[in-house]
Parts: sequence; C-alpha cells; structure tokens
Amino acid sequence: MTVGYLFDLDETLVTYDPDITGIFRNACARVGVEPTDRARNAIGPGYVETFREFEESPYLGAARAAREAGLSIDPETFAERYIESELEASNVSDGTRTLLSELSPVGVVTNGYGPVQRRKLARTGLDEYIDMLVCPDDIEAFKPSDLPFDTATNRLNATEYVMVGDSIEYDIEPANERGYRTVLVGPETADVSNVDASSMSAPDIAIETPAELITLLELV
Repeated sequence: MTVGYLFDLDETLVTYDPDITGIFRNACARVGVEPTDRARNAIGPGYVETFREFEESPYLGAARAAREAGLSIDPETFAERYIESELEASNVSDGTRTLLSELSPVGVVTNGYGPVQRRKLARTGLDEYIDMLVCPDDIEAFKPSDLPFDTATNRLNATEYVMVGDSIEYDIEPANERGYRTVLVGPETADVSNVDASSMSAPDIAIETPAELITLLELV
C-alpha cells in the first residue's frame, strides 16, 4: 500500500508575516502610495473575479480594482510589487520541512495562482519536497470541485491519500467525500470540535496551527 500526501499551500504549508493587510501596506510602500481601507477592501473581489476568468493574472485584476478604488498606481507595477511583498512574507516552519522530508509521494493542491505559487515553493525551498503541484489556472477549476483532486490522484502514484488543509469547505469536505483521510489545520479546528465524526465536515485529525504539522509523523 502506498499513501500519497496532498497538502494545501497557503496557511497550511506556508504562513504569512505580515498578514494580508500588512502585505498590502508593504506593496503600497514599494510604489510610494498611502494604503487606504477602500483600496484594501477592493483587491479581494478584484482578484477573485479576474481569476475566475482564467485569462490573466488575478493579481493584475486586484491591482486594477485598487486603482478604481482610488489608489494612484500603475496596475502592472503594483501587481508585481504585491507579489514580491507576498513572497517576502512567506514562512515555513522547520517542523514542516522535516515532515515533508519524511513523506513520499507528496503533492500540493492549491486554489492559488500557479506562477506565484511556483515562485513561493522555490523561494521557501519547499519545491525540493513536492512531487507535483495542481493549480486552478492549470486545469481551469478550483477546489472543492472534483477536477483538482482527480488531477492530483492521476499524477501521484498511490493507493490511498491523506489531505491536509486549512479549509473545511475546500479541503476537508471534498477529501472526505472521496474517502481520503483528512487533517484540518488552523483556526477552523474550533468549528469542528463538536461535529459528529461521521459528518463530511469532520477531519480525522485536527491540528491547531501549521507549526504543529510535524506531529503528523506520529499520527498518520
């Protein structure tokens, strides 16, 4: 029996310091503008709306939305400065590296933008532990739909799977429906503390923070 390990990336393998608000502020500082709440609130919807079209970088869509919200920026320049700020904020715990070095095969199934996720894996050094990566823009589908998981299992040679992620909706429920073992990481663990074990929302294992992922070596 071969067990394949599938991980989400953002807020699972990689955490951020500063957080998204801080990343936005740092991007603004890089281009010499003052951040505003209005622009900050606009970038999320702009990112999502653009990404769903699968035609161009969602970071460019986010930057255009920020400009429309009053931020005096060139969208292409701001998008790249935002990506640079996000990459610089990316952190991986030593325990996570140790965990990944002990597991094989390993895949990442992410709802993040492929070109940036690949840069993130390279910058953090995680790419040396990852056997395959599935991103929405590669297959024109997002989790929790079937295609990202089908693509991962087709590429990863295993007979059973473990899914590790920070989202009940996008990671745990679809993986449970496919019969994977599941590990929920992060704040949403509080939401499942009283959930019936037979529920599709219930993970097999709950870990409060990504820094504790190393404990999986004793649990899976």
